[in-house]
Amino acid sequence: MQNDRQSFNMTIGHFRGNMQSTNGNWAVVTGASSGLGVEFAKILAARKINLVLTARSEAPMQKLASELISTHGIQVSVIASDLAKPGSATALRNRIDDQNIQPEILINNAGYGFSGSFQLQSVEALNTMLQLDIISLTELTHLFGERMKTAKRGHIMLVSSMAAHQPVPMLAAYSASKAYVLSLGEALHVEFAPDVNVTTLIPGLLNTGFAHAANYTAPKAALSSVIPTAEAAQIGIDAMFARKPSVIAGTMNKIMATMVPFVPRSTAAKIAFDMAKK
Repeated sequence: MQNDRQSFNMTIGHFRGNMQSTNGNWAVVTGASSGLGVEFAKILAARKINLVLTARSEAPMQKLASELISTHGIQVSVIASDLAKPGSATALRNRIDDQNIQPEILINNAGYGFSGSFQLQSVEALNTMLQLDIISLTELTHLFGERMKTAKRGHIMLVSSMAAHQPVPMLAAYSASKAYVLSLGEALHVEFAPDVNVTTLIPGLLNTGFAHAANYTAPKAALSSVIPTAEAAQIGIDAMFARKPSVIAGTMNKIMATMVPFVPRSTAAKIAFDMAKK
């Protein structure tokens, strides 16, 4: 409780003007301490959209908040939160409510994965990953989506992955979680329409540190698909405001995605497994 209170007090210091003021749109960006989350925040800030930044690591978000406040004159709230823990989505919503913020945009970006043989991965580690990649993402989409539906406006982005398009041995649970995200997002795009838009971003390999954290070595053939993280984020934001159901980031990724339906899923899995072993 004491750590939460200290974090909240530091958050207050990042506001410009009256804490009760909610003039202008607000966006919540999860996973905002690095990678795509940072780029999403920069793009939205340039549009003069106020931000709630949340991730486990508070220091890099405080630094980013200071930069965005100075450059764009927006309001930024920093809330340290571990969305890999049960109940964290509701706790985050409550802390945002405490600050009288009513977000009209939710960027559901937080997520991670790890590679290796499925049977060698601990149940605890798998549960933690699935809590973040599926459960908390779903809860946040429900919590904020419900309010957006009531207000009859809003945008939600879910971040999936090219791994969603096929089973990926050695990334089995991660690729399955991203398939869930893609299916959820495209279903809600229809269900929430026309008032609330849901867009799913499908990036491929990015230089975000994900591969290192996941202990994943990408096949050499896939390295040509890497695009700048800022470019992938811009593609996602543009698609969201254009109210597209989903978007694949990167020309090579789009080409690869068009080939997926023509390869039996069992064959695709075997190919991916053989590539992972090289």
